Parts: sequence; structure tokens; C-alpha cells
Amino acid sequence: MTQKNSRLSTSSIGRHSELLAMAALIADGWVVHETTTPEAHDLLAIKAGKTQRIQVKTIKQREKDDVLYYVIRGLKNSGQVYDLTDCDAFIGVIGEHVYLTENRVISEYWCKSADVSKKWRYLPLKISENA
Repeated sequence: MTQKNSRLSTSSIGRHSELLAMAALIADGWVVHETTTPEAHDLLAIKAGKTQRIQVKTIKQREKDDVLYYVIRGLKNSGQVYDLTDCDAFIGVIGEHVYLTENRVISEYWCKSADVSKKWRYLPLKISENA
């Protein structure tokens, strides 16, 4: 079966980000659950007795004043921000890079691309040899 249009749908791009997020969480030692019923969060992750409800987003790149930024959208489809009853954290995915940041109940999470590993937690896709 071949696709007539090589462009991926936003649903396919979102699903790809979710799968990369799951792989990175598993590589980091988390047990990962997907929701069966519609929830505000995409994933439930558990590690060392800590539970995180995680919303996965594809990172957008924006340029402002000649500086490249990564942006995670913190809004639901309704236009409302994700509050702390919706999710505890966001995972942003760009290419094959996966970043975790806490939910601060804001509409957008901006980070200079050069500072992203300092501001957001990088989750490698590769399982650590120490795991």
C-alpha cells in the first residue's frame, strides 16, 4: 500500500512524538501507560514510586530577535491552558530529541535552543548501559 501524499497528518506527527516520548521514558527507567479513555494527559509514567501524568507535544521552532527558540504549546484544543489537574509535566519532541518540563500552567513554554538541555530535562532514546 502506498501513500499518494507524502506529507504526514498532524495526527501521525503527534503519534510519532508520543511513541518517541514513550521510548525515552522507558529508556530512563519509567513504566509507561497509555490512557484507554480520553484524558487531558497522554501518558502515565511511574518510576521509584513517583507518578507523572504527561502531555506530549511536538516542539515548534520560532525565531525572535535572531535567536532560535523551542516552543511547547501549553494549550488544549479548547484554548484553555493545561492546569495541574490535567497533567504534571510536558514532554516536547523535536526530531529525535525528547525533553521533559514541569507544567507551570502557562500557554507556551519557550526555551532558547542553545539552552534547552539546561532548562528542560533531556531524555535520551538509548537505554543506559547502567540500567
